[in-house]
Amino acid sequence: MRRCRPSLALLLLLVASLLPVASARAATWERIGGYIRLMRRAGVESLVAKDCPDGLLGAFHEGRQVLLMCGNNLPDDPAYVWVVLAHESAHVMQFCNGGPLMPAALLTQEMARVRRVSPDAFHELKLYHASQHRVEVEARLVQALPPDEVEALFYRHCGQRLER
Repeated sequence: MRRCRPSLALLLLLVASLLPVASARAATWERIGGYIRLMRRAGVESLVAKDCPDGLLGAFHEGRQVLLMCGNNLPDDPAYVWVVLAHESAHVMQFCNGGPLMPAALLTQEMARVRRVSPDAFHELKLYHASQHRVEVEARLVQALPPDEVEALFYRHCGQRLER
């Protein structure tokens, strides 16, 4: 497995992005379409389902290389859709990377720091098996980044898969 050493600037962006002020970032439908096309060039198809179970917003299926967005549970709001797309694309990046995006010690440290500022930042983790906590935390960190940063991470971790 390849190890990733994030820069201090990236870590600061990750932590700062979880703060409430950062949630005001919006994406456009054009940006979403461009990012979906980028993932397609890396061999990941995107599908929209209209029959997902209540509460499910999206998923990534590694075996089929499909990113699913749950149209029946998502509002018609590009900012909201972007967050879900960025979250699921983090799982794509983890797949491309052959594992986590951050070293375990650093992830633990950053989670603790975020929880001091926002104690409920990772409350949804209780819905997942403990073995999934790490990948879900990373996905939540990625989903809070601005679109340019998400795309830069995608190029970093999945760029070798891009079809020319």
